[in-house]
Amino acid sequence: MDEGQERNNVDFKNIHFVGIGGAGMSGIAKVLLEMGYSVSGSDIKESRNTLNLRKQGATIKIGHNPQNLESADVVVVSSAIKGDNPEVKFSQKKGIPILKRAEMLSELGEGKVCIAVAGTHGKTTTTSLISFIFEKNDLNPTFLIGGELNDIGSNAKYGKGDFFIVEADESDGSLLYLKPDIIVVTNIEEDHLDYFKSLDGIEATFLKFIELLPHDGHLVINMDHPINKKFIEKIKTKSSLSKLRITTYGFEDTNDYSAKNLELNSFNSSFDVLIKGKKAGNVSLKVPGCHNVSNSLAAIAVGDLAGIKFLKAARALKNFSGVKRRFQLVGICSDVTIVDDYAHHPSEVKATLDAAKDGDWGRVICVFQPHRYSRTRSLADEFGTSFEQADMVIITDVYGAGEVPEPGINGKLILDSLLEYNPHVDAVYLPRKVDINDFLSSFTERGDLILTMGAGDIHSVGEDFLSFLIEKNDSVEVNS
Repeated sequence: MDEGQERNNVDFKNIHFVGIGGAGMSGIAKVLLEMGYSVSGSDIKESRNTLNLRKQGATIKIGHNPQNLESADVVVVSSAIKGDNPEVKFSQKKGIPILKRAEMLSELGEGKVCIAVAGTHGKTTTTSLISFIFEKNDLNPTFLIGGELNDIGSNAKYGKGDFFIVEADESDGSLLYLKPDIIVVTNIEEDHLDYFKSLDGIEATFLKFIELLPHDGHLVINMDHPINKKFIEKIKTKSSLSKLRITTYGFEDTNDYSAKNLELNSFNSSFDVLIKGKKAGNVSLKVPGCHNVSNSLAAIAVGDLAGIKFLKAARALKNFSGVKRRFQLVGICSDVTIVDDYAHHPSEVKATLDAAKDGDWGRVICVFQPHRYSRTRSLADEFGTSFEQADMVIITDVYGAGEVPEPGINGKLILDSLLEYNPHVDAVYLPRKVDINDFLSSFTERGDLILTMGAGDIHSVGEDFLSFLIEKNDSVEVNS
């Protein structure tokens, strides 16, 4: 970096990331590289993120070793990194400052208008939509997203504009390190109960987060969710938030921003937007589902706060091509469509299947991989009611995501919940992914949609089955 070039509030030259390949960590590392910092990092395995960061100039080692920190001025760790990590222990011994991922994120936002998107679901897509609208309207924002924005092939970008757009992670309370000026709350539901213990704990954290807003701050909140409606009432009882400016969005036209006349199909949607009850115009999206209509309303509202008029926002949204692993087309072969989605919470599963049912397919075959033992244990009953729109459900074993396996907690727990809710459901438990291909090959018919869902590695099932179909039929219509 040139002498005197602005560095925000980050006073270190050489920054080392422990666990650099994660979605959040890699995004911060990318932004720092674009700002001119020297970045190094380590991870337990090579990944697309580590390879891309290397191309940008980062020094990355596979495996955690104290020797990786030879030139580090500061060490950044994610919540997934434990205190017994050899690089963390070495940093403590040598007195090298250690920052949590969220602390570094907060440092990056210094001096900019921080727009933070929070909520149990929809954060990644909503953050992406806001970032895309701002980018296409020449505001040159800095943004960090939990997923890869298809249009730029990345989850982060440094911009010299005034806005810092970030996905706020509530899973471990780390969103409380941010210094937001505008907060979007998509929804609040039970999740990450291994950390929060209860819904009350989640609500308390969100309330603390909103209290971080300045006196002239702004809350944009989705009013289609009953818990959000109750949450608003709690906000109104807080004297510290008496001057908070609140913008609401949802499908009821009593909201500040609402949607009417929805047209939903396989991979697209369109709807009319009402602002303060008056029609502003129509929006066309290249992503499906009511949930994405809702996410778009939030993005339009935030754009309006930044001075982006509706027509300019709508023009940008028309070209938004989505986020990786959010109803992403894997391929079409022999009239069988394969789509992959990141859904891993009961409400996300339901929303994704609702979107799938709006499509022009015959049967919807869902292949679901539970994510984390703690979530499977806590939400097994809720999962049982989430698959109504699927014609066939295949449940795999749990993707642990670093959690220690728990006795009796496996995918069959969700299958049992499914059968208890609907004894006639067409569902099967196939714990091993390698067995799914044979099952699909004997079950699938022309016109079917195969929808893989989960936050783990279930996407490989769809990719493998597409390869099988191509080899079998020696043809492919789409492969993206």
